[in-house]
Order: sequence, then structure tokens, then C-alpha cells
Amino acid sequence: MEPTEQIQMLFSELPSSSQSELLESLLQDHELRGEILQETSADISSQRKNKPCPHCRSKKVYKRGKKRDVQMYQCNECKKWYSETSGTPLYDIKLKSKWQSYLRCMEQGMPIKKIAKELHISIQTSFDWRHKILSSLEQFEPKSLSDEVECDELELPLNNKGSKTLEIEPRKRGSDFKRNTEKKDITVVQVVTAVERTGNKYLKAVESKRLSKEEIASVFEGKLSENATLITDKHPSYRAFAKDNPSIKHKRLLAKEHVDKNDKTIHLQKVNNVHSQLRKFLSPFNGVSSKYLQNYLNWYAYADKIKTNKETIKQWVVAIMLSDQAYHIFALFKQNAVIIRT
Repeated sequence: MEPTEQIQMLFSELPSSSQSELLESLLQDHELRGEILQETSADISSQRKNKPCPHCRSKKVYKRGKKRDVQMYQCNECKKWYSETSGTPLYDIKLKSKWQSYLRCMEQGMPIKKIAKELHISIQTSFDWRHKILSSLEQFEPKSLSDEVECDELELPLNNKGSKTLEIEPRKRGSDFKRNTEKKDITVVQVVTAVERTGNKYLKAVESKRLSKEEIASVFEGKLSENATLITDKHPSYRAFAKDNPSIKHKRLLAKEHVDKNDKTIHLQKVNNVHSQLRKFLSPFNGVSSKYLQNYLNWYAYADKIKTNKETIKQWVVAIMLSDQAYHIFALFKQNAVIIRT
């Protein structure tokens, strides 16, 4: 009998509780070795030979040995030194052995505090790691949207979770908010969602009581190809936007009808389905602060993109290692982020 068969037979004889404990122990042991992170990093490094300079983007660089098993480089153009992890979310991280476990917890949709407890790290570290990872996902936004593109907005309450200087009374529940008040204060965030019929998704958060054509133009700047057909409800701002962009075909229908009575190909079923999935995705986080919402929208879109891949953790590592500007994006983001007291 093969050793694998013997192990399977012995495993099947264990009580279910012991099986769960053993599987969890083996999983943690596997993750602590960080093999996926090491193997993927090595693959990327060997494929591109030399990493371009993250400071000036020059490819005229050369290797300058290793420091703590990390490849070092020097740029011929700007003369700066950098490493294989410079610019990536892994830059200056001392607990890389826990990142594989952290990605698994993220994949399961765990909140920040629960991950901190699971991996025995501080809540601040858990928060920083999450947003370092999410800062690497901007590169996966679709470059352009073509053919038939369904577009609608999902309205979410403006959330100032974590703010120490609230000027309004806190809400008792997530849905306890007023959309249009007499005051000029914005109380909602519009998630403008565009979905190609092929499934490609593009989501942008806009703080606005009611979308204007200028805000729509800003969201779609350079994204809609000339052959695109934009399908929306009869929101007047979409009509005004399409009028200013005559190369884009525009089809409209009543929002409450969902499908046009005269032409069944004109509908918003895909975008409505995305909104339903997005609400479900955001639900475990018990309210996402609006200033961090775009990161979560990018997370949803990327996770949905790789969901059929059998090696999702590896895909996350690839995203992390190829994002040479993620650390810079995170540094800008952190200037406005909340310092978590634990």
C-alpha cells in the first residue's frame, strides 16, 4: 500500500473533530513555510530577469547581490538602490511568513479584527496589511469598456466609521440615513457600476447626492471605447453625458422595468446582479468607511475575476509582486487613514 493511501485510511478512522484539528494544524504549518509566496516570487524574478526601477521606471538596471535572501538592484539612470520587493506591499514587512495565512483569511472575507485574532497580530497591522494588498489592485481595472456596457449606480449611506470628529449624530443602524436633506451635506455614496456583457466589471465610488453628467464623465474618462453601447436607466445625467459623447451609442429603459418591453436585449440584469453580489460581499465587514470603499470595490472586482482559478492564493501573490507602485499608493492613502488604538 502506498504511503498516501495509508495516511488516508488512518485519517478516515479519526473522529470528525480530530480530523478538523489535524487539517487546521497541517494548513497552518504549510502556510507558515510560505511556500506559495517564495515560489511565486522566484518565478516572477526569473521570468523578468531584472526588475525595472520603481523610482524612475528605467529598465537600465543591474543586480547588486542579495540582502537577507532578497535580490538587490541599482539603477543606472537615477543611481538609486532598491530590492525585489521595493514598491510592492511586501516592502519592509518583517512577518512575511504570515502573509499566506493572511491572504487565506482575506479570501474567506474575515473582518480585520478577526484576522488579527486568528494570526496573533495587532489590529493596526491587520488593517495596514489589508490596505497594502488592496492598493495593488488598481492595475487590474479594465483599460477600456467596449461592446454593450450596462451601467447603473448603487447608493450606499455615507459612512464615517472610525472618525473621531463626527459633526453629525451617529446612526443607530446602517439604513438609518436621509438621502436628500435640505442641507448641502452629502449623505450618500454612489457606486457607479459598469459591466460588459462578457462580465468585465468597473466600479467607482462617488460621494454625491445625485450623479451629475460631470461626475459620470470623470468616472468614464478614457474608459468607453468608440464602439461601446451604453445601456442605462432614464437618469437625465446619463442622457446628458451621452449627448456630449456622440460616438457612444446610448440605450435607455425604465429602471423599474429591468428589461425593455420592445427589445429584450436592452436590460440591466447583469449590473443589478453585481449590485446584489456586492452588498453580500460588503455585509461581513459591518459597514465600510466611505474613504476606504474604493479599495473594497477593487477587492470585490479582482476576487470575482479570479474566482474560477484553482490557485487563488497564488494569483493574489502575483498581484502583490507585480505592483511596483502599491507601496506609494498605500503611503498616500495612509495619510488620511485612521490610526487604530488597541
